[in-house]
Amino acid sequence: MQATTWIRPESRSLLDVGCNVGAFLKTCQQAMPRLKLAGVEINETALAIAQRQLPGIDLHHTSAEDLPFAAESFDCITCLEVLEHIPAKSRANSLQEIRRVLRQGGQLILSTPHQGWFAWMDSNNIRYRLPTLYRWVVQRGLRDSVYERRGCQVEWHEHFTLEALIAIAGSGWKVISVRRGGLFLYPLMDWLSWFFYRKNLSEHPIRQLFERIASWDDSIDYGQASYRICVVLQKVDTVESREDAENA
Repeated sequence: MQATTWIRPESRSLLDVGCNVGAFLKTCQQAMPRLKLAGVEINETALAIAQRQLPGIDLHHTSAEDLPFAAESFDCITCLEVLEHIPAKSRANSLQEIRRVLRQGGQLILSTPHQGWFAWMDSNNIRYRLPTLYRWVVQRGLRDSVYERRGCQVEWHEHFTLEALIAIAGSGWKVISVRRGGLFLYPLMDWLSWFFYRKNLSEHPIRQLFERIASWDDSIDYGQASYRICVVLQKVDTVESREDAENA
């Protein structure tokens, strides 16, 4: 599922919430050079890499709950595979903060793991499912120190249904598009890629092969069985949002 597919041609500005090392922003910069780009990330190490690679982009070290932008600053906001990393108590506030800095009529492109058939295969949850094995094999995850400095822990990687995402988003949104994808191969490739992530070998040919296989699987919509989901939400007046809900 390519998030760039849903960026409207008339969009002039885009914020990537949880931009990590800036890979998606770099894609946008190359494909749509007209866009004014910005990003936020809580991982200082990842943000430093993004700042080196993308010197002309407005990048900030902060969370989704505290965006350093004025109201209605962006035409489009992306939040890709981020919501599951935010504590459950902070998710609704994060999406309302995103709504605050999104222009009226602007779109939020939100992707998360989906509560499908193979949600149990999520490698990120092995620390909770098999804690002894995790400590023996991994010892310490690469993200642990980042979360500890913020006084929190790595969250359980929740898999969401469409209904759950809409409930968390709250009022003031209209669903524009829903796309699901991936089944068994997507999480399997993630498991097989662990060694390469751990050794910082993301560009290794074998790791790249795993990524291509995962992308192919992700391109197929398996419906409710899917491993991932992408929802495009449009910011609307809260009255219009209530009317849509009543007519659904």
